[in-house]
Amino acid sequence: MIKHIISAITIFAILIFSYTIIYQNFPIGYIEMKVVDEAPKPLEIINYGTTPVFSQNLRFNHNNISYFIEPSCSNIRASAMREAFQIFQEKMEIISFYETANKEADILIGCSDDFIELEENLFVAGEGGPSEIINTTNFKIIKEGKISLYKDPRCERPVVEIHELSHVFGFDHTPNTKSIMYNTSNCDQEITQDMVDLIQKLYSIKPLPDARISELSSIKRGRYLDFNITISNDGLTEMEDLSLTLITNGKEIETINIDYIGCGYINSLQATNVRLPSTNIDTIDFVLDYKSEIEELNEDNNAITMTILNL
Repeated sequence: MIKHIISAITIFAILIFSYTIIYQNFPIGYIEMKVVDEAPKPLEIINYGTTPVFSQNLRFNHNNISYFIEPSCSNIRASAMREAFQIFQEKMEIISFYETANKEADILIGCSDDFIELEENLFVAGEGGPSEIINTTNFKIIKEGKISLYKDPRCERPVVEIHELSHVFGFDHTPNTKSIMYNTSNCDQEITQDMVDLIQKLYSIKPLPDARISELSSIKRGRYLDFNITISNDGLTEMEDLSLTLITNGKEIETINIDYIGCGYINSLQATNVRLPSTNIDTIDFVLDYKSEIEELNEDNNAITMTILNL
């Protein structure tokens, strides 16, 4: 009888031990986790006031900007355009221009004698604006701008050329007749101080990347974690050597290297069977660039905490 009791106890202990091992080390069942609502601080950019623009936070992602003038442009138009770049650069101070023979330049200047008539005795002397833009959460990044000149300049100063160049930088028409951005040109028009202030504020922002966790879902299965995550780069430049670290109770669980992410692009990652320290994990922090090795525009949107969903 005693032998039977001892055998039964031994078998029961083995079963309990086996169940514990299986429960702790195999993905049994699943528990959905949810994001803790902690909204990151928004990135403060600039106040545009009443300055007319096509779109706010529109800019090149660098301050030294190249331009290419088509050989079809006459010497007088090319010279006027070069002078316009010089005046704009001196006035704004924070940005600069250089001419290149590469057609992949930031700003392309073409010329044509095909006038565009607006109404009787009124013609378009030129056109300009951004022609290619990358849209991110924080910025609209100008990848290319184009200017077309239809007439030789009639003023000593290149007011038409400066007007079209200002369109490339996002400035819209203004009711101020003294402004270079008035919709018809006069030889005495100038770049206004509000335009200077806006460019100086916008281009004083350091061109940096900005990683952000845009989507995240996860399921805990015993001692294992499955998750899907989407990471976006909302900054002004591409980013490399980014890492994602999972942390619980102050301890690192796993670190995953993320591939290159261009500005305005996303990287999606799916992971399964990430082993947790124990089954008794209630919260997990998902942190980008945990050791703060990458300088970013906004450091407040790099982490999301997930917790067990109460069913």
